[in-house]
Amino acid sequence: MNIQGIIPALLTAFSEDGAIDEPNLRRLARYQLDAGAAGFFVCGSAGEGLYMTPAERKRVIKIAVSEAANKAVIIAQVSAMSTDEAVYLARDAQNAGAAAVATLPPLVFRLPWEAVIEHVRAVAEAVDIPTFFYHIPVITNVEATADQIAEIAERVPGLAGLKLTSPDLFLLWGCFERPRRKLEVLYGWDQQLYHGLLTGACGGIGSTYNYQIEYVMDIYRAVRRGDHAAALEAQGKVNKVIEVVFKYGGNRATEKAMTTLRGYDVGPPRRPNLPFPKDRLEDLRRDMELVGLL
Repeated sequence: MNIQGIIPALLTAFSEDGAIDEPNLRRLARYQLDAGAAGFFVCGSAGEGLYMTPAERKRVIKIAVSEAANKAVIIAQVSAMSTDEAVYLARDAQNAGAAAVATLPPLVFRLPWEAVIEHVRAVAEAVDIPTFFYHIPVITNVEATADQIAEIAERVPGLAGLKLTSPDLFLLWGCFERPRRKLEVLYGWDQQLYHGLLTGACGGIGSTYNYQIEYVMDIYRAVRRGDHAAALEAQGKVNKVIEVVFKYGGNRATEKAMTTLRGYDVGPPRRPNLPFPKDRLEDLRRDMELVGLL
């Protein structure tokens, strides 16, 4: 499977009562596709998949699949507390029309690498679509070396690649250098997308794409045409936006508030996340204006 391009880690729109807001989710998806998105990473950490029921996750996947209309790829994040549940979710995602699945290591307890391999193997063997290993050590506390990535590629034939969310460009390089077969790596550290693409990533997956897809597409298109000055300039714009995100907490509430202020109402985050403080909305709006988002 050849996946490449800019793939937003799609936020899930919720109404005030916590239900999935299908009309606004579809509006956000269409906006991203019209801007050039190559697909969606759904039910990930940005999409709050771990806070949803299996039925809700399947519904979100179906909505994304229908909006993509065979013109964009849908990667469903199927992580869960146990391997058995992740396998169930992977089969559900395949039945809902996802083109690929991605899984974190099981959460909470730090696991040995052997357990991570067996978890990913179980997910990959449960479906007939490609599986991606979602490597985000800031959340999972699971570190990996290039040799370990080579090992999991060797032992899990159904592993198509990685969603690599780490500032470690040396590890990214190693993901191409060490394995005996080629892996597709989608880079998830938005602050370094330009550098990830130059290192060899075939595209990017990021949460900040939801509200700054235009700047992100500028990076990708400039790299594709070899205009590195333009790519660096666009990366600078992306990073100015990310500075705003961090200023207001760097959390899901901030990202959902920014997306809503751009005209795509995705509602509040799901509990236990707290909503964005109403008394800071005008400050956020002003800072978004300063970086060109409004």
